[in-house]
Amino acid sequence: MKKACFISALLLCHLFVCEAQVKSTPTQIIETSISNSKSNTSVALQFINDYVAFCSSKERIKLNQWIENNKLLTNHFKSAYIKLVNSALKSDPELGLDFDPILDAQDYPEKGFNLINYDSATGYVTLNGKDWPAFVLVIRIVKQGNKWLVDGSGVINIPEEKRAKR
Repeated sequence: MKKACFISALLLCHLFVCEAQVKSTPTQIIETSISNSKSNTSVALQFINDYVAFCSSKERIKLNQWIENNKLLTNHFKSAYIKLVNSALKSDPELGLDFDPILDAQDYPEKGFNLINYDSATGYVTLNGKDWPAFVLVIRIVKQGNKWLVDGSGVINIPEEKRAKR
């Protein structure tokens, strides 16, 4: 009888320990997931907030040069940007594009952007303006090697159905 009680107590303890381990696992996964998404999306926020600062600054290096030197961008982004701008200048040498293709707009939130959503399956990051919450922007990030880089923003490498509605 003592042996049966001991075995029963041992099994109950084992059951509670296993249940506690199972319950803690999803929390650990969620915390890791949140931590990873923050590091993934930080490249999008850094890029667009640096871009807003560049647009607002008095320093005037050429935008093409700023894009080309930016280490947060993929080569695919850089070439798509240059191709779009050159095509617009060829069509209309005086005006070129009549909007900013990175922001997909003429005006922009001058205080930068906040994260709204991140779709880890597709790499789409949705942002809104700090001082203009209704201004929404979609950026796409990709992992190249061990680094996350911006591969699309505004109309550059963002399909029309994924862009923010204007």
